[in-house]
Amino acid sequence: MSKKKVFVETWGCQMNVADSETMLSMLQSQNYETTDQVEQADLVLLNTCHIREKATHKVLSRLGALRQVAEHNPQMKIAVAGCVAQAEGEKLLEKATNIDILLGPGKIDQLPELLTRHEETSKTVSALGFKKGRGEDHPHAPVEASTTVKPTVTGKAEITRFVNIAQGCDNFCTFCVVPFTRGREISRPAAEIVAEVKTLLADGAREITLLGQNVNSYGHDLVRDGKLAETENGPFVNLLEEVVQLPGLDRLRFTTSNPHDFTKPLAELFRTYPKMGRYIHLPVQSGNDEVLERMKRKVTVAEYWERVRWLRAVDPEMALSTDLIVGFPGETDEQFEDTLKLVEAVRFSFIFAFKYSPRKGTAAARFREQVPEDVMSRRLAALNELQDRITLEMNLAEIGRTREVLCHYKSRKEDNVYYARTEQFRLVKIPAERDLVGKIFNVEIIDANKTALVGRLV
Repeated sequence: MSKKKVFVETWGCQMNVADSETMLSMLQSQNYETTDQVEQADLVLLNTCHIREKATHKVLSRLGALRQVAEHNPQMKIAVAGCVAQAEGEKLLEKATNIDILLGPGKIDQLPELLTRHEETSKTVSALGFKKGRGEDHPHAPVEASTTVKPTVTGKAEITRFVNIAQGCDNFCTFCVVPFTRGREISRPAAEIVAEVKTLLADGAREITLLGQNVNSYGHDLVRDGKLAETENGPFVNLLEEVVQLPGLDRLRFTTSNPHDFTKPLAELFRTYPKMGRYIHLPVQSGNDEVLERMKRKVTVAEYWERVRWLRAVDPEMALSTDLIVGFPGETDEQFEDTLKLVEAVRFSFIFAFKYSPRKGTAAARFREQVPEDVMSRRLAALNELQDRITLEMNLAEIGRTREVLCHYKSRKEDNVYYARTEQFRLVKIPAERDLVGKIFNVEIIDANKTALVGRLV
């Protein structure tokens, strides 16, 4: 029997990438294989993100383009998954009549069932709502992970693979839509996570990144519900200790960390286990305490600095990146200056900076004193200019040093050129006559710019 073809588009965070790979794994059992040609697809799967403004418009625009493609392929089915599907629900179906399947991120395990129902009825089907805790959806289901290899979104072998360890978030930051699109935090059992990591390593992965809206709070719900014993260092530290010692693993990373749940024992793991590298993403969002309080971040600037000191006491060269929002409602010029001062003092390797975007249903969307667009644009430009200078200075300081790197992929544009990451997560371009993908080796840094380093094999 010839295989059906699925075309996947994934927008947004790494968790969406992992969700897409999970859905692709399910589709394998439905006789599907991936294609990079949308015109050839029997099924188009759009896995959407709702973090930024105009997310719905982006989805509707893509669906409009797909309507034209479907004129030449009337058998093509369209599934819309992810956070836009959950947030917009039936309203999205009213605006886009070419959606055949609609499912939220908490219901992706129902994709095969929805496909079958649609094929039987030719009607639009949907599954929305949030994932329930272990045992509530399937009270007698065993806790185990499939040994089926999860295909990648690219359809190619990847050195880095993502593993979702929890779904949802309990923090309710006033700017964030995640609790409304992914629900409350639900942690996966550790045994299930470890089994999945083992499968990915056996398939050739060398670096694993554990994912959660707030990975540091992993397992708190399991402890609260009596499904996991309380320990001195907490369930996330225990999970990391188990995963980092698995055979075949060269690098272990995790994201995203909320600073208020970041502990000193977690920082100390970087000293104990070199495979965890010398880099962490630690979002701060603002450098001003009043803004942080309005954001409901549950951390002060002083407490954020405490976490930075823990990490750099473990390793003075510990690289940090962060998320920053400019123009949060009520943010004054003086409060924004505090953010610039924090960036200058911490010296992040890089940042993800955004203008505040009001999201329906969040508390901040109802706040008065919304900052004008031109003010937000000016602040974002100033912040990026500062960080670009810092990033370039830090990259130029690497010239002449020897760094250990893990090679991730071969250049698609240049012959005999490879790209790797240092332990500090800096990107390195390496000319080489032999295949380097998946290997760890030393390079001498011979050049640098804002985007990447240039290395020479040692």
